[in-house]
Amino acid sequence: MSNRTRTTGIFATTILVAGLALAGCAGTTSEPDAAGADAPLFDQLPSAIQESGVIRVGSDIAYAPMEYYDTDGTTVLGFDKELTDLLAEQLGVNFEWNNAVFDSLITQLTSERIDIAISGMSDTAERQQQIDFVDYYQAGAMLLVKKGNPEGLTSIADLCGLTVAVQRGTTQADYAQTQSDQCVADGDSAIELLQFDRETEAMLQVKNGRAASGLQDYPVAAYNARESGGGEDFEVVGEQIEAGPLGIGVGKQNTELRDALQQALQAIIDDGSYQELIDDYQTPLGAIESATINGGS
Repeated sequence: MSNRTRTTGIFATTILVAGLALAGCAGTTSEPDAAGADAPLFDQLPSAIQESGVIRVGSDIAYAPMEYYDTDGTTVLGFDKELTDLLAEQLGVNFEWNNAVFDSLITQLTSERIDIAISGMSDTAERQQQIDFVDYYQAGAMLLVKKGNPEGLTSIADLCGLTVAVQRGTTQADYAQTQSDQCVADGDSAIELLQFDRETEAMLQVKNGRAASGLQDYPVAAYNARESGGGEDFEVVGEQIEAGPLGIGVGKQNTELRDALQQALQAIIDDGSYQELIDDYQTPLGAIESATINGGS
């Protein structure tokens, strides 16, 4: 990773996450350096958020390096968390992080239990029917396999007849199902797809040999191959699958907040702090050049 302080790995967060409440309870806030009306883009925020001083974030906080808990089980770490710290400097309000199951985030947005969702969520045309996205990162799926690649996998097409573990409700689950259908159409065996609420649960299946592979976003797979078990648990094979934007999810009724977030993201791209964050996390393929809305397809 970088010289930033890290925990002992993503598996260490599993027990800590299990006991935490879902979004809507007290969360962890990030304190902006320039608070309130003195911040450059404070006036662009909806009046309700200006008054409360808080943007409520929903996230599945078990997806290192994008977001995960420190060993205290309370402090949120990761790329997405540090991104909100930068956005807070532009907007002048706090970001309150609340833990939730990934598959519930869109429902929580549409029911206004949270203001935004930041959880390594792919911006897709299907999801755009329900929510809007401010795109902040570029990522495709990668195959994560047990160290040594015992099945000799080189691409998603090699998964026919094998067991694959993924997080429920993700684009990776969709990719695996699409490939399984293609396997059957080609006269081969279907993929046995194991789906879990937490990415950590899916990874455990690969580590223990119960699944031949997992599918994860590029930054997550690269991190886990580098960090888990001191780099001895996993490796990444093949090329990125269908690289596309990750987005900050915002309810369609909340266009004012969406546009303020876009302006704040563009500001940190322009001042170079966004690129510094990309460099710190050693994920050069993830960088974007401009903040777009609903850029996924």
